[in-house]
Amino acid sequence: MKTLITGGAGNLACQYTHLLPPDHEILLVDIADTPVAPVREGTRFEQGDLCDREGLFALIDREKPDRVLHLASLLSGSTEMNRTLGWQINATAGFDLLEACHASGVGRVLFPSSLAVWGGDLPDPMPEDQETWPDGLYGVTKVAVERLGHYYHSKHGLDFRAVRLPIIISPYAPQGAASAYASHAFVECAQGRPFRFKVRPDTRVSMMYVKDALGAFSLLLEADPDHLTRRVYNIQAIAPDGEELLQMVKQVLPDSDIDFDPDPEVADLIHSWPGVIRDESARQDWGWSSEWNLESLATDILKEVS
Repeated sequence: MKTLITGGAGNLACQYTHLLPPDHEILLVDIADTPVAPVREGTRFEQGDLCDREGLFALIDREKPDRVLHLASLLSGSTEMNRTLGWQINATAGFDLLEACHASGVGRVLFPSSLAVWGGDLPDPMPEDQETWPDGLYGVTKVAVERLGHYYHSKHGLDFRAVRLPIIISPYAPQGAASAYASHAFVECAQGRPFRFKVRPDTRVSMMYVKDALGAFSLLLEADPDHLTRRVYNIQAIAPDGEELLQMVKQVLPDSDIDFDPDPEVADLIHSWPGVIRDESARQDWGWSSEWNLESLATDILKEVS
């Protein structure tokens, strides 16, 4: 079995390699020079640009992976700052990858999508089949690849699977992401620096520990195709509000200098996101369930940071 992972230099990709069995061949592909974190022994790394269509097709044809985990993406803020590049990386390269996988007979493609696919005045809880009208270009690109995957499955038989992730709490969250405030709170305070929440104390948003997300990737990739009732799944884990996050940081790091200093634009945006995302299909079809609560992930993050 061979798995090719795009965005292979990133933290999610590096961590995921450790979940695969020893006899599983892994190829990480990324435009970066080298992975940002340790990878499983025997993992191969190759530098490559997904926006190079010819090179991408040659790579997929040469390697003929059994599965592709498509993690490569330009983050939301960068996509808004450079819309052309954001579309090229997130949408055009996604189309090219699916086309290359179809042409080379790749068995299965997993695409992590995002709660950014929704927009406007959202209900809470969020229904599984809530219409996708994203407010930002990043969300538009995620919807585009979801729709492309559904097309390649229904018209060409490609086993495309997608999972919409909520906010991911991780010790390696990107610094520029406003949605990573929970991650930054733990990391900054663990390193002895002050932290101020840009959201309001009562803001409650769907979140998930990074190790839960990686577990979801494994479950969905291994799921029996006959048990799947849809191509795109929601998953839900925890939904702490700002005050609960602050109190948890203080519980595990009593000397923390942490408080609220809401930024109106950021606070309003994040406050509009749902706290609960309905995910019955993922639970019924492939056995999804969260293994990490707020206290256990807080303890684990401190171990990772130290």
